[in-house]
Amino acid sequence: MPPFFQSIKHKVDHLSLKYKLFLLLVALSVIPIILVSYSSQYFMFRSSTKYSASISSQYVEFVSKDITNYLQDLNQSFDTLFTNFQFQKFLTTPDDDLAAQANLIIDFRPILKNSLQFRNEIVGVLYLDQLGKVYFDSYQKALNYRYSFRDDPIYGTVFSTTKPELTLPHAMDYILLGTHENVFSFVRPIINLNTGDIRSWFIVELREDKIKSMLTDASPEQEGQLLLYHAGSSTPVSNTPIDAALLQDFRKALEKDARTSKEFLFTSDGVTYEATYANIPYGDWKLVWMAPLSGITKGVQQSFVLTLIIAFVSLAIAIVIAFPVMNMVLWPLYKLKQGMQSLGRGTYVPIKMQTVNDEIGFLVRSYNRMLDELQQMEQEVFQSKLKEKERELLQLQAQINPHFLFNTLETIESYAVRNHGDAVGEMVQSVSKMMRFSVRNDGGWAPLKEEMAYIRNFMRIHYYRNGLDVNAHFELNPEALEIPIMKLSIQPFVENAIKYGWSPSMNAEEFLLTVEAKVEKEHLRISIRNTGAGIPADIMSKLSELMASKGERIDPYFQRHTGIYNVYRRFLLAYGDSIPFHIESTPGQGTLVEIAVPCNTPRTGK
Repeated sequence: MPPFFQSIKHKVDHLSLKYKLFLLLVALSVIPIILVSYSSQYFMFRSSTKYSASISSQYVEFVSKDITNYLQDLNQSFDTLFTNFQFQKFLTTPDDDLAAQANLIIDFRPILKNSLQFRNEIVGVLYLDQLGKVYFDSYQKALNYRYSFRDDPIYGTVFSTTKPELTLPHAMDYILLGTHENVFSFVRPIINLNTGDIRSWFIVELREDKIKSMLTDASPEQEGQLLLYHAGSSTPVSNTPIDAALLQDFRKALEKDARTSKEFLFTSDGVTYEATYANIPYGDWKLVWMAPLSGITKGVQQSFVLTLIIAFVSLAIAIVIAFPVMNMVLWPLYKLKQGMQSLGRGTYVPIKMQTVNDEIGFLVRSYNRMLDELQQMEQEVFQSKLKEKERELLQLQAQINPHFLFNTLETIESYAVRNHGDAVGEMVQSVSKMMRFSVRNDGGWAPLKEEMAYIRNFMRIHYYRNGLDVNAHFELNPEALEIPIMKLSIQPFVENAIKYGWSPSMNAEEFLLTVEAKVEKEHLRISIRNTGAGIPADIMSKLSELMASKGERIDPYFQRHTGIYNVYRRFLLAYGDSIPFHIESTPGQGTLVEIAVPCNTPRTGK
């Protein structure tokens, strides 16, 4: 036995019975699949090509007969002229006897006009003979009598033509004025009835579009291209462009197979084509139909797809037969593996199975108990972190209230010493509203309109503290007023804007405080802008570092100035670290703070 087969036998011998059965079933399924695939594709290919060849042949014969009948009818339509006595006499009239020519033309021209009157596709008719006479008749064109027809590559061949023939399309270069229109020339040799000689030719100039239009009267069932092919010059005529390489490959195949069959296959650029042609009996013309074989053999492709389906089904059956017992045994372990993969992604998926008292059942039950314990521990940790964040949030909020209260009480005291009772009463009322808002048991959330009322009370107290109003403007979208936000989340920025950006010496044009709130999709966008002194560059650097680190790096500066850090930390605890929070400032030009918060009240720690 050769070494190669010995190696294979050695490997097979060491396989388990399960895998040996599997290989046997695969072999039994692959052999029928190969036979079915080969036979079905072979017979489908033959039937498809035969059917397409039949359709193509009928189509080519139909169109070629249509073109032939047209040319034959065109040929016969001038028989009356060619047998006319005056026209026959014109054939032998000398070239220099112009008077006789003119008289004879007057006699036979009505017959010519009668043949032309219903044929709009004819541009004109041309008469040439060996004596040198030239006659041209057309409704639209005029003849250049100086033109040398014998030197023309098309008309020079007319003088040797002995039977009706259709020339290649060409321009009418012998026209005196106007556009040289492209035409097919239908050449009819004229027989002298007295001598039987052919020394004259009658040429009908047909518009190129007339012949081309006959190539698009119908279309076969499959994709392809119809063209007139002049074998002598390898020139195609078609309504669509033809690839030069494809035409070259077709020409070689035609020269090889034309004598044996009018239907043959050839290959071009890796694609196999089927060609069918019919001869046109007026010149060396063939009507050709070419179609890619890929478009003809769709049934073969479908058969191949069906074979693949059969192969996959057979392999699936082989696997089911080979591994039923092991799959039943290993199913709990597969589920256990999936559960552990889900656990690695943070998802708890317990394994549901019937009670099994073997070792695998014990392992699955232990895994399920472990999931229960992990979920319980995770919940305890979550609740602990949630309470810790709630406690820190309340502590930060509580820091704001005394800070503001102390400053306000000092202002009230100063007005009380000066016996300004009305001012003291109004300030006490404002402070009362603000403190009631601050200590209200509402979980730390309030509608935006209540936060803005708090800010207006703060502005009133600021007026009494400084004796001057701050130029402030509030642009609040009505639909934003009822959206809940974190309490005391805007006021600290307003207070900082006035404290650091405003001074009593500024007039209304020098300082403007603007608070804007509007709803954008599912977020409430809040901006606090002022045109005051701005934040110094070193402080902005500390703020940028604070926000870039999401509050993890805290500069000692914020241990003394807790306002902005306090609010920023509260936003992180309430909304998470993904909330857009932006501060920009230019010294001498002002500061802008922008915050976008969800329209729904978040849950702390979420």
